[in-house]
Amino acid sequence: MPPDKMPNHRSPESQVTSKETISPKDSAAHRNFGRQRIIVAGLIFVSAFGVRLLVWQNKRAEVPQVQTGVAENYKQLARLLQQNGLASFFDHSSTTNNPDLLGHPPGYSILLAFLYRLAGETDFATQLFQMICDSLAAVMIFLIAIELLPLGIGLIAGFMAALAPQFSWNSILLLPDTLAALPVLIAIYLITRSRWRPRWSTILVAGGLIGLSCWFRANALLLAPFLALLMPIIFPRGLRLKMGLALIGGAILTVAPLTIRNAVVFGHFIPVSLGAGQTLLEGIADYDETGSLGLADTDMGLMKQEAEIHNRPDYALTLFGPDAIERDRERLVRGFGFIRAHPIWFISVMIRRAGSMWRLERAPLISSAYASGPVTTLAAFVVGGIQRLFITAVVLPLVVAGLILLTLRKQGRVLAILLAVPVYYFCVQSALHTEYRYVLTIHYFLFAIAAVATHGIVRLIRRPTLTKVERG
Repeated sequence: MPPDKMPNHRSPESQVTSKETISPKDSAAHRNFGRQRIIVAGLIFVSAFGVRLLVWQNKRAEVPQVQTGVAENYKQLARLLQQNGLASFFDHSSTTNNPDLLGHPPGYSILLAFLYRLAGETDFATQLFQMICDSLAAVMIFLIAIELLPLGIGLIAGFMAALAPQFSWNSILLLPDTLAALPVLIAIYLITRSRWRPRWSTILVAGGLIGLSCWFRANALLLAPFLALLMPIIFPRGLRLKMGLALIGGAILTVAPLTIRNAVVFGHFIPVSLGAGQTLLEGIADYDETGSLGLADTDMGLMKQEAEIHNRPDYALTLFGPDAIERDRERLVRGFGFIRAHPIWFISVMIRRAGSMWRLERAPLISSAYASGPVTTLAAFVVGGIQRLFITAVVLPLVVAGLILLTLRKQGRVLAILLAVPVYYFCVQSALHTEYRYVLTIHYFLFAIAAVATHGIVRLIRRPTLTKVERG
C-alpha cells in the first residue's frame, strides 16, 4: 500500500471537522498507534545509547587525538567562565573575552562550564551528556519520519541513525557538532507537526531552537529564513507570512544575546562568532590544486601568511588574537576578491563541495579486539559488523532510490520537508571550508530518505513469502 494511501494515525483533531465525531474504532486505532510510537521510540533511544556507550568503551583512547587544539580552545573558555563567572562574558576587560576565543560560538564552552561545576573537569560527563543528546536525535528523526511516512519507514530511519558509526563516533568527541544537530531536528519536527494544528507560538519555538543550534555551531545562522520558504508548502494562505515571520523571529531572539554581547564587548556587529573569512579563504584554497591563487589551506599556513604580509610576527602565533576582527574581515575581502575574479570556477567549487557532502565519513569502527568480557565482545562483533554497511557505496544508492520513489509517488511535500536542511547546507556551506562534522545534520534526513527505499526492498522480499502463505 503506498504511503499516501496508508491509514491516517494523526491526532483526531486533524481528521475531523467540528461537526464530526470520532468513532470508537478510530479512537482505538489512534491509541494503538500512540503506544507503538512510544515503544519504538524507546527501543531506538536504548539502542542508540547502547551503541554510543560501546563506541566510547572501544574508542575513548582515540578521542584526545582528534581536533586537540579546537577542543582545548573550548575548554579554556569554560575554565575562564568558571573562574570569572558568567557575568564576565559581558565585561570587555575580562580575560573571558580574549579575542582569540571568538572563533567559535560560546554555547559549548558555557555547557562545559556548567558540567564542570556539577561533575568536575571530566571528559566523561561531557561525553555522557552528548551521547544522551545524540540518542535523542535518533528518536527525533524517527518522529519526523512517522509524521510524513508509514511507521515502518520511521523505524528504519531511527535505527539507521542509532547504529550509524558517523553519529556514534562524533557523539564522543569533545566537540559541539552533534549537540548542534538536535535542536535543528526538534525544530523540523515542530514545523512538521504544525501542519495539523498551526500555531505561531510553536513555529516561534522552532525558530528559537534553530537559534540555539547557532550557539554551538554558526553553520545554521541562515537556516531560519531558508526554512521560511517552506511555509507556502506547509500552511494554507493567510498563515504563511505569519508563520515565516515567527520562525525568523524566534531565531533572531535566540541569537540576539550573542550579537548584543559582541557589540558591547568588541564594539562591532558580529552575529555569532568570527571565522567566516578564515573558512572562506581556506575553502577556496582547498580546491586550488595548483596553488596558483597563493592561498593557505590550513590555519597555521594562514597565520604565517598574514604575519609575512603585515610584517607582524605576532600574527603567526594566533588565528585571531591581535586585531582579530580586522583580520577576519580582511580575509572576507580577500576571499570575495578571488570570487569576483573567478566566478565560474568558484561555482564549480561549490558544486563539487556540495557533492562531497553526500558521502559518508569513514568513521572508526568498533572492534571486538578492544572489548572486555563475552557479552561486550559479542555486542562489539555484531554492532561492528552492522556499522561496516554504513559506507557511501551502500547508503547513497538507497538515498537516490528513495528520492525516486518519493517523486514517483508524487509526495512533493514530504520531499520538501526532508530535503530542506540538506539543500540549505548544499547551498550555503558549500561556499566555505567544510569538514564532515560541519554537515553532520544533513545525514539524519538523508537516512530518512534511504529508509524509504529500504522499506520498499523489504516489502518486495516479503511479498513472495506472503503470497505463498496465502496460497497455502
